[in-house]
Amino acid sequence: MKPNVAIHQGARCLPYSHVATGLALAACRQGHHVRFFNVATLVNDLIAAQQELKLSRYLASLCKQDLIILDEFGFVPFSREGANLLFQLCSALYERVAVIITSNLSFGDWKSVLGEEHLTAALLDRLTHRAHILEFLGESFRFRQRLQHSEQRGEEVKQVEPSAV
Repeated sequence: MKPNVAIHQGARCLPYSHVATGLALAACRQGHHVRFFNVATLVNDLIAAQQELKLSRYLASLCKQDLIILDEFGFVPFSREGANLLFQLCSALYERVAVIITSNLSFGDWKSVLGEEHLTAALLDRLTHRAHILEFLGESFRFRQRLQHSEQRGEEVKQVEPSAV
């Protein structure tokens, strides 16, 4: 598997996590070593590894993977320590391990998660170099499914603008 980055981004509730899961499954079926992480959980694991003085070993184990998926970037802002450790991980993976990141945020909003402009710029520089960026447009799959289900039952559904949620 060629080291590369795919970044899936789009509006809330679009199927980018589902697509990332499908790509991970396809990679597994081809015999590649794959790890799938919720980014917030991974950042907590990185912090714990650092506190236990096992960060180097943890990073080394992640660098042995062929593909790492970082799911739901942007749902939870990181502490300064967490953001720095995520940057350190992505730097270690850079051009060594294929990475898929899913996010509901545009790149301009990543600073709100990482906290520092220079760190955000440096991370995006590494991640977007030779990356495939997929942007998902459209309505939420779950919302569309709920509308169809309600229409079949003859129920009235009030639509709310996503910005009001």
